[in-house]
Amino acid sequence: MSKKNFFYRNSLSIVLLIFMIICLLGQFLTGWKTENKELAENGKSLLSIAEYIHSGHFIQATFENWESEFLAVFSLVVLSIWLREKGSPESKPVDAAHDENA
Repeated sequence: MSKKNFFYRNSLSIVLLIFMIICLLGQFLTGWKTENKELAENGKSLLSIAEYIHSGHFIQATFENWESEFLAVFSLVVLSIWLREKGSPESKPVDAAHDENA
């Protein structure tokens, strides 16, 4: 099986994973900045990136904000693979020619 077929067959999973990583990185950087701002206002020492990733603030924010999203994305990826990429009776095989007039 060629690399092109692998990426074509798994394109939805790959794109969703990339979007999830980008969003998690954005949440991480925003949370780190917010937590350090609050710590500075209270006269406490600021957290480094390594310290923040292990902090309660990051862990709590991640699971509060992403609990349902993780489940939704996981469900979408698994169902899409099962229905689209592995062959559903309602869809054409991945390698089949597409009708451009439809």
